Amino acid sequence: MAKLFRRGKTWNATFYLAGKRHRKSLGRDKKRAEIAFKELVYKLSRNEFQQTQKIPIASYVEEFLEYAKSRLSEKTHLNYSIALGHLRAYLSDKEGVKWLKDLDVGMIDRYVAFRLKCPSSRKKEGTVERSTVNTELKGIKRFCNRAVELGYLKDSPARKAKLLATAKKNPRFFDEKEVARILSGCKDDRVRGIYLVLLYTGMRIGELVNLEWDDVDFTRRAITIRPKAFWKPKGNEERSLPMHDAVFFTLFAKEKVGRWVFSDRSGEKLKIHSVETRFRRHLIKLAIPDASLHTWRHTFASYLTMRTGNIRAVQKLLGHKSIRTTEIYSHLSDRHLHGVIGELPGPKMGAFLGASALLPGRVVAQVVDKKMVGDRGLEPLTSTV
Repeated sequence: MAKLFRRGKTWNATFYLAGKRHRKSLGRDKKRAEIAFKELVYKLSRNEFQQTQKIPIASYVEEFLEYAKSRLSEKTHLNYSIALGHLRAYLSDKEGVKWLKDLDVGMIDRYVAFRLKCPSSRKKEGTVERSTVNTELKGIKRFCNRAVELGYLKDSPARKAKLLATAKKNPRFFDEKEVARILSGCKDDRVRGIYLVLLYTGMRIGELVNLEWDDVDFTRRAITIRPKAFWKPKGNEERSLPMHDAVFFTLFAKEKVGRWVFSDRSGEKLKIHSVETRFRRHLIKLAIPDASLHTWRHTFASYLTMRTGNIRAVQKLLGHKSIRTTEIYSHLSDRHLHGVIGELPGPKMGAFLGASALLPGRVVAQVVDKKMVGDRGLEPLTSTV
């Protein structure tokens, strides 16, 4: 026999399973609690309710982040930490839930709605962007899937939670004038070298700060991005980046201080946050809006796409596993089509096509089986069949 009752501000259900009495928190909203209680009774009647381990959400968050730290990139681990911190605070303050087994899809949906109303940390006026919430939701999905793998949950409550629809935006990249202003306005040669290498390699900032001199081959004129014991690139795969002359001479002229290609004045590895903060301040001084260090990567990919139209090459250089990720730059390849058209023969193309050239005021003749036919629009006067 199951029973619904209220303790303090939270509604709870008690029921017996395998001869043992259990209690399940159903949140603070009475109507939602009543609906959840009916579902619970239905599952009990069909013997579908499976007893799960009583794991505190707070302790599992720590366990999951330790797991993620050893397998994911530093940036992804940071994103997951932020997302799960928000989720844990919401579940505690708004839902009154502290056990992992009590988490359900309704709570996740309400969490998403709650986050969309939260003020943005980047914009003085405005709320958290839908793309940011989607990033958090992806982390929550992985968090729940891992709990299923460990046997902490029977099913993932985030499985049916859908990502938010977002407006498709073309990637922001610096135009040539902005690039010139940023580089000329940077008085520190060390910092200017960072921006230059990001521009001509398309590296992520995490890849740059973890770049060691052993990864730079001046003979082959190539930089290798590779997984290391202390750090792993996104996708955990190795790739090679050819060095543009600007990168080659920038790195060749650098003084080697320790193991890191880019380091602070004491030779220690740079911190991503400090580099990003400095760049944002630089952009504010130059009145260049809506950009970050990652915009260098977009700029690299955008310029390559516009100049070559070779999306596959761009995919390989950026290290994208799926071509769909690289296709955000595909609209820029249309500019490449003008160059393709320019490869057609000139006005004397008759030598190539077997017909006289199209010139103003001249009649176009068409050659079919060594006979001249037609006078306009390449349409035959008489049947040639």
